Amino acid sequence: MKFNCNNVAFMRLTRIKPWYDHVGFSASLLCAIHCAAIPILISFSALGSLAFLAHPLVEWTFISIGLVLALLSLRPSYLKDHHKKLPIILAISGFVLIALSRIEIHELWEAILTPAGAICIAVAHYYNWKFLKSCKHKH
Repeated sequence: MKFNCNNVAFMRLTRIKPWYDHVGFSASLLCAIHCAAIPILISFSALGSLAFLAHPLVEWTFISIGLVLALLSLRPSYLKDHHKKLPIILAISGFVLIALSRIEIHELWEAILTPAGAICIAVAHYYNWKFLKSCKHKH
């Protein structure tokens, strides 16, 4: 793989960008776990008090955090550092899956698409981090 890295970008990415990718990856993974586990947890009567986790505000907070972190991390990395489209494509695919999961067709629809979308976003941050790390090793 050939990466276009420059010294100015290297100086910036060593301080800021890995942080965004680590947090973005973690938030997306937590979102996937949240979306997959909450329906199971709420079905147990003793854990019924956790129903607030299925509230739309909690879900939209996760989605908003994921979108902000993706914009802060993936876009500048693509434009200024590694110029690889894979993280952008994965992130867009993930957000499209999450958007499609909001269409209420069936409960299973949301339970499959939302975690799949969150995992796509987590993988996008992982690849972005790997591409930035490759830039770092070139210098």
